[in-house]
Amino acid sequence: MINIVPYEKLRLFQQKLDLDVGELENLAPYRQVFIGKKDDFAGFFFDFFLKIPDTSVFLEHTHRPGFLKKAWSNWFENLFEHNLDDNFLAYLWRIGNRHVEVNLDHRFTNLGFAVTRQFCHRVILEEIPGENSGAVANAVDKLLDFCILVETSAFIDATTRCDLEIIRGIADKVRNPVTVIGGNIRRLQKRTSAASSAYETYDSMMIENLRLERMVMDIKTYIEMFQEDPLFQEVFLERSVETSLNRLREEKNIGHIRIDVAIDPDASTVIADRRDMEKLFYYLLQNALEAADPKNPVVKICSLYEKAPSNSVRLEIFNTGSVTEANDVEKLFSPFFSTKREGTGFGLPIAQLAVRKNHGTLSIQPVPDEGMTVIVSLPARRTDISQGFSKAPT
Repeated sequence: MINIVPYEKLRLFQQKLDLDVGELENLAPYRQVFIGKKDDFAGFFFDFFLKIPDTSVFLEHTHRPGFLKKAWSNWFENLFEHNLDDNFLAYLWRIGNRHVEVNLDHRFTNLGFAVTRQFCHRVILEEIPGENSGAVANAVDKLLDFCILVETSAFIDATTRCDLEIIRGIADKVRNPVTVIGGNIRRLQKRTSAASSAYETYDSMMIENLRLERMVMDIKTYIEMFQEDPLFQEVFLERSVETSLNRLREEKNIGHIRIDVAIDPDASTVIADRRDMEKLFYYLLQNALEAADPKNPVVKICSLYEKAPSNSVRLEIFNTGSVTEANDVEKLFSPFFSTKREGTGFGLPIAQLAVRKNHGTLSIQPVPDEGMTVIVSLPARRTDISQGFSKAPT
């Protein structure tokens, strides 16, 4: 497993906590006070978790007696001996990855930090002069909060990476056999008379094979999008929509569908990742075009500016066609769920991921007796949140 330390993201955590040089200077005169308590901390920590059934089993049956106490003593010493340099950040990051390797329930990690905070506050109460205790406690709290953020980020990164590597491996292994099967079906069909019942069977097999090929590609798209951090910039909606429509025109016969685009000049740009927006509009428009009523195929795209409450751009994509019951709309966002024979069930999950990564919202509203409307809301301009933590919730 490759463990690349995201120093820039970790420095962002430090910045958000206001853990600056001044805070560390408040702590500096008392570093040795805490370091002198490192073995006491290790014993306190061990005894605390020995009383919990879920963790006592591990502590009582470790193959290296005394090693954990030594490791915890060293961690406590490092916490107060070093400034927040790159070596210390890498050390914290490795700990988070190590917790994944030993399959440690992360709730116990968080509990461990709470216990550490209690121990440190007791040291402050007993050893630090009253006039300085507040500043020292504040610095220690921020330092521990920072450690929680770093180790939690490493834990999530490692866990997610393991899961995604498995999924990507499955997709890659499936893609080659599917391609071979598709090629053989085509060759067999060419040798078969169009009037034969076997020809129709080959057609059916080819449709399913193409669906598998699309599913593999969509899964890889989802994984890649999930792992990429967004690069926020001004994105022109009309250009993104037209790019997606041109791509769909090359892939599908959509010339018979009436497509109306009405982008309001006051709602023509959003602050988002351009790559994510291209995928968002491609999959939303693909879904709308495929779902449009064959007897009256219409797709309408429009935007408007919403100053309150969120200073956002609202984009609506409407298509004629069958109406999904309100109670069933949520199912449309579930991976692999599709109402279309050739659907992969990944179009809307990919669109939803793109929106979440870019601090927006996505919803679907049935329009009785007419069709369906997808509503996307995205930030109209850069705000503090667009410069925050880049990884999207899942």
